[in-house]
Amino acid sequence: MKAVDRKTGSKEDSKPKAKVSKYSYLMMLGHAMADVPQGSLSAVLPFLIAEHHYSYAAAAGLVLVSNLLSAVTQPIFGWLGDRDERPWFIIAGMMLAAAGITLVGFFDNYVACCVAVVTIGIGVSLFHPEGSKLANIASSDTNKGTAMGIFAVGGNVGFTGGPILATVAILAFGLKGTAVFMVPAIVASALFVPHLGDLKRIGREYKTQLREDTKSGEMPPDNVKGFAAVAIVVFFRSVIMISLNTFIPLYWIGVFMSSMAAGNIQLSIFAAVGIVATLVGGRLADVIGFRLLFRICTIALPPFLFLFAFCRTPASGTVLILIVSVLVFMCHSAFTITGQSFMPNHMGMASGVLFGLTVSIGGFFAPLIGRIGDVYGLEQAMLAVACFSIGSLVAVFFIPKPQIGPKG
Repeated sequence: MKAVDRKTGSKEDSKPKAKVSKYSYLMMLGHAMADVPQGSLSAVLPFLIAEHHYSYAAAAGLVLVSNLLSAVTQPIFGWLGDRDERPWFIIAGMMLAAAGITLVGFFDNYVACCVAVVTIGIGVSLFHPEGSKLANIASSDTNKGTAMGIFAVGGNVGFTGGPILATVAILAFGLKGTAVFMVPAIVASALFVPHLGDLKRIGREYKTQLREDTKSGEMPPDNVKGFAAVAIVVFFRSVIMISLNTFIPLYWIGVFMSSMAAGNIQLSIFAAVGIVATLVGGRLADVIGFRLLFRICTIALPPFLFLFAFCRTPASGTVLILIVSVLVFMCHSAFTITGQSFMPNHMGMASGVLFGLTVSIGGFFAPLIGRIGDVYGLEQAMLAVACFSIGSLVAVFFIPKPQIGPKG
């Protein structure tokens, strides 16, 4: 017989099962569809520059507009999702993001392009808080890390596959080939429609149980300080992740004197290993505990980042970047679930803050890291990236043990 768990609001049998809910895979699909347009934007920029003669600054401004809006609005949409169940945000998010990247290919006016990328940002902001919240509450205490790992992999796949799809479509059909993005978004939305009722019911059951547990004293109030500590660590890790994603190809070319193809291959390896590490890390968090996993990863990361900044051969660089990728991505689910557990009454807003930081904040610091590289060299730029890992190392020990939810 199904029952709602007293502390998570998830539906589970009287004996917890390790079986992952079908909704985890559904949310993974939605996550991929929501992040494909944002991930593809950087690949579209060279075509916009060639076609419309935008400056590099103007092209970078499009990415900044999308990231900035996403960071600001995700907590707002998360707060709205906390007030009332809105699983339709998921469909709206996928469709708006796809419509935005489509319109980028059709507009030749810069202001109109800005409106299009704003549409992408709104779509991403609609999806993430609701999708992440439902990925959490639709899973049991025994597999929250696994479920969140599956959800996170969708985003990784979206960011990795988006540029490939954009390049193929534009080379085949010209800039208007961006219309291709509407096809997977429509298909994914159609798959979500039959489940909207169940997703709304799961959310309402969680809220009902939350109210009962709050009245009985079993549910503690939101731990804002604990959540803030998680958010600070996520901030540092976002800068590291986005900076590595931006500068790995340049590092292989400028420091290791390798070809552009070799640099892009290393970036693909970094992303591919990250996908596997995200999945493995989610399951590992369920087994050994969330705090233990993210402490291990956070403690181990700085030495390897500093070693990478000082290595001068492609072979050693490849080995080190593999290790760094594992340490960066393996604890992604652990931080997300832990942050949500500190804010049980505002889980959607908490998800919005965390995903807003993860997706957006690193992009704000990338120009600063790039400026260091221009003035002092790429080695010093990578040292600056490594220094951010010290900040996360300090902040991680201010994260208390969660009072509810998964194994801490």
